[in-house]
Amino acid sequence: MEATPPPRLQRGQLQCKNLHEFLRGLSPPVLDRLYGHPATCLAVFRELPGLAQAGVMRMLFLEQPLPQAAVALWVKKEHSKEQAESREVLLALRLWHPHTLPGGLPGVALHPNFRQNLRVALLGGGKAWSDDTSQLGPDKHARDVPALDKYAEERWEVILHFMVGSPSAAVSQDLAQLLVQAGLMKSEGGEAPCITSAGFQFLLLDTPAQLWYFVLQYLRGAEARGMDLVEILSFLFQLSFSTLGKVGTQVSGQGGLRGYWE
Repeated sequence: MEATPPPRLQRGQLQCKNLHEFLRGLSPPVLDRLYGHPATCLAVFRELPGLAQAGVMRMLFLEQPLPQAAVALWVKKEHSKEQAESREVLLALRLWHPHTLPGGLPGVALHPNFRQNLRVALLGGGKAWSDDTSQLGPDKHARDVPALDKYAEERWEVILHFMVGSPSAAVSQDLAQLLVQAGLMKSEGGEAPCITSAGFQFLLLDTPAQLWYFVLQYLRGAEARGMDLVEILSFLFQLSFSTLGKVGTQVSGQGGLRGYWE
């Protein structure tokens, strides 16, 4: 699974936010918890604009805030617009924290949890991102990459066929409910769900955009279903660094996902 979503897409009223736009909408406490795992920090870092990445790397081993005037000197004046955009991204994601230095000078510092865990992700150390499965021996039910690709495509086709009312397509109740909550289908008077205009627009998107939109809808309703949004996001980010077809990804504690993805 790739952590990189497609660019912002619009089809009428249907919109797909990219990763940063979604993260910006999270509350500060959620973002602070999210930066508690190296995989999450690395996933966020690799999606930053180039100048923002450079800004993070320059402060990765600094424990003290830097004057904003000094930070401004990192980029030539002709690129001040790009620098301002990168600064906005870093502040919105709480990766940079404003500080007041002695004498009242404005300063900025890297988020302490993000700094620590990005160091671990880049330099090694810390806890393993997944369980050690070397003692389990060969997987008797192992599937190669083409088989997994085929299975994923078939399962996704089932969802699309269900949306257009194919009698041979059946999905879980949780999944059907999510499609209704996302506005892609509607159900009135206890009748079977039927596709909406937004659902038809959804069908016009390419598969990566469809999947990212679907994941966004799932994440938006996670807390309402009593699920921990930070745990789900951390799991997805860890999954993005796994190798397709190889055992080793820790999935315990994410049983709530099974009703949607199996």
